[in-house]
Amino acid sequence: MQGKAERQGTADRRPASRGGEGDRETLRGSVGRDVRRAGLAVCLIVAGAAAVTLAAVSLSMPGLWAATVLAAAALVLVSLALLRLARRLDGAVRAAEDSAAMCAETTALTVAADIAALKRSEAVLSERIARLNAALDTLSLGFLLYDRDHRLLVVNRRYHEIYRLPSGAVTPGMSAREVLRRNVQAGSEAERSEAEQLAEIGALMGSGAAPAQIQHLPDGRVVAVEIQPIDGGGFVAIYEEATERWNAEARIAHMARHDAVTDLPNRVLLRERIEGAITQARRETGFAMLCLDLDNFKQVNDTLGHAVGDELLRAVAHRLRACVREVDTVARLGGDEFAIIQAGVTTPADAATLAQRILDVVSAPYALTHHSVIVGVSIGIALAPGDGLEAERLMQCADVALYRAKGDGRGVFRFFEAEMDARLQARRSLELDLRAAFEAEAFDLHYQPIYDLSAERICGFEALLRWTHPTRGRVSPAEFVPLAEEIGLIVPLGEWVLRRACREAAGWPEGLKVAVNVSAAQFTSSALIGTVKAALAESGLPARRLELEITESVLLVNGSATVAILHGLRNLGTRIAMDDFGTGYSSLSYLRSFPFDKMKVDQSFTRDLTVEQGSGFIVRAVVSLASSLGMTTTAEGVETPEQLAWLREEGCDEVQGYLFSPPVPACALPALLETWNGRTRRAA
Repeated sequence: MQGKAERQGTADRRPASRGGEGDRETLRGSVGRDVRRAGLAVCLIVAGAAAVTLAAVSLSMPGLWAATVLAAAALVLVSLALLRLARRLDGAVRAAEDSAAMCAETTALTVAADIAALKRSEAVLSERIARLNAALDTLSLGFLLYDRDHRLLVVNRRYHEIYRLPSGAVTPGMSAREVLRRNVQAGSEAERSEAEQLAEIGALMGSGAAPAQIQHLPDGRVVAVEIQPIDGGGFVAIYEEATERWNAEARIAHMARHDAVTDLPNRVLLRERIEGAITQARRETGFAMLCLDLDNFKQVNDTLGHAVGDELLRAVAHRLRACVREVDTVARLGGDEFAIIQAGVTTPADAATLAQRILDVVSAPYALTHHSVIVGVSIGIALAPGDGLEAERLMQCADVALYRAKGDGRGVFRFFEAEMDARLQARRSLELDLRAAFEAEAFDLHYQPIYDLSAERICGFEALLRWTHPTRGRVSPAEFVPLAEEIGLIVPLGEWVLRRACREAAGWPEGLKVAVNVSAAQFTSSALIGTVKAALAESGLPARRLELEITESVLLVNGSATVAILHGLRNLGTRIAMDDFGTGYSSLSYLRSFPFDKMKVDQSFTRDLTVEQGSGFIVRAVVSLASSLGMTTTAEGVETPEQLAWLREEGCDEVQGYLFSPPVPACALPALLETWNGRTRRAA
C-alpha cells in the first residue's frame, strides 16, 4: 500500500511540474510583448510629437527647417534607442526567467534525489527487518525480548507453538505480566495458580536474572525456560520444548538406581535408603536389614533357561513388595539375592514377623508362562542400631546371618549374633590374606597320579592347587576356592595354575599328561582359548598332553557359548574331560552336543561301590555309557583294593586315589614314577 501511494504521488507531481513550466513560458511571452508595445508606443508618441512640432515650426518659421530636420533625426535616433532598450529589457527578462526556471528545476531535482535515497534506505531497512523476523520464526526455541520497562519488544512464532497460543495472542507492547496472564488463561500452566506465577515473574524481574527452570505442562510436555538480562536493561527469555530430553534423562537416572530385570532399587539406591534410615534411627526408632537368598534358583535358571529365571525373579519381586509397607524398601542386589529395609522396628519380633511372612509367601508355587516352579528363601537379619549404625556394617552382619541360615538347612531366617562377628572378621582376614597370597604367588601345585589299568602304569597327573598360610598353615581348598570365586580371583588364579602346570609338565617324561581343572567363571569369556594357547606356547608342552577338566555346571551356564569354546579348545589339540559326572544337573544332550574325551566318576560314588545297596549300579551305568560313546572312564577316590578290583572288573579305564598316592609336590614325582613305572615297578 505504501509503494502504491508513493507511485501515485509521483504521478500527481509530474503533471504539476509540466504545468508550471508552461505558465512560466506564457508569462515570459506576455512580459516581452508588453515591453515591446510600450517601446513602440513611446517611439510613436515621440515621433508624433516631433512631427506636429516640425509641422508647426515649418509653417510658422520656415527658416528653422534645417534645425527641425536635425531635431527630427535626433528624435528618430532616440526612438530607435528606446526601441533597442525595450528589446534588451525583453531579453533580460527572458534571461532572468530562464535562470529562475533553472534554479527551480535544480532545487526540485535535489529534493527528488533526497527523497529517493530515503526511500531506498527504508527499503533496505524493511528488508533487513523482514529477514530478522523470518530468522526468529524459524528458530526451534521460543524467543521473547523485553525492554528496561519489561515491555515486550520481540516475540517469535515458536513461542506461540510451544504454549499452544493462537497467532497474535502475544504481541509487542505487552508487559511481562500480561504475557504470563495470557499463558495462564490459555491453560498452559497447571501446576501453580496465576497469583503464584505472577509473584514469581515479579521476583524474577526484580532480580534481573533467573536460573533455568522446568515447566511441566498439563498435556505432559516439558518446557525449559531460561531468563537472562541484557545490557542497557531488559531481559531475554528463551523457551525450549525439552520433553524428549527430560524423559531420556529421567529414564537414565531411573536405570542408574534400579534393577533392569525386576525394576526394584539396586545397590546404589539401597545404600542411599540405608543412609536415610540410619539418620532417622539416630533420632527415632531403629530398623531391620534383611538379606535374602533364593534356594534352588540356580537349578531353575540353569535347567529352564535365563528367560524363565528372569520371569521367576520378577514374580518373587512382586511377592516381596506385597509383603512390606510403603515405608519399607525392597531391593535386588544381583543374581538371586534381595535385601529389605524394614522401617520402624522396635523389637526383634517385628523383624521376625516379616521374615516368617516372606518365607511363607515366597515358597508358594509359581505358575509362570510355560512352567510351574517352586523355590525357597533363606533370610539373614541385622538390627539397627543394635548391630551398628553404618551401612556396610549392617549389610555384612545381615550377610553373615544369611550364611548361618543356609548352613542350618535353608528355608529359615536367622538373626545376627555376637559370635558371628568373629566369623565375619575371620572371613575378612582370610580374604585379605588370599589377595596378598595371589599378588606374591604364594600358592603351589600338588599332583595326584592317574593310573592306567590296561597299561598298569601312571599315565598322567592331576594338578591340584594348594595354599600354605604363613600362620594358619595349610588352608583347605574347600575354604579358599569358594572365597576366590566370591571375590573375583578365581579367573586369574586359574590362569596361574594353567601356566604353572604346563611349565612343570613340559619337563616330565614323554607320554605323561597333565589334567587341569577349569572353573565355570573362566568359561564366561572366549579369552580362555587364548589363555590355553599362550600357556602351551610358553611352556612348549604339546597340546595332546594337556587335559582340561570341567564340571557339568559349566555346560548349564550359557550352554551354546560354552560348547563353542569347547570346540575351540579341542581344535588346539587338547583333551576335554567331564569331571564329577552324575553329581550335578546331568543332561545327556550335552554329551551329544560335544564329544568329550573322558568321563570322570566322582569319588562319592566310588566310596560306596562295595557297600550293599550302594552306588555300584550307578558306576556300572556310567562306565557303560562312556564306553558306548567312545570315552575313557576315570574313577576318582579309589582307596581300597576291593574298589580297584570292582572297577577293573566293570571295565573302567583309569583310576586315581590314595591307594596309589595322595597329591604330592612336583619334586616327589620322580620317586613316584619310579615306584609305578620303573623297571621294578609295583603292580596295582
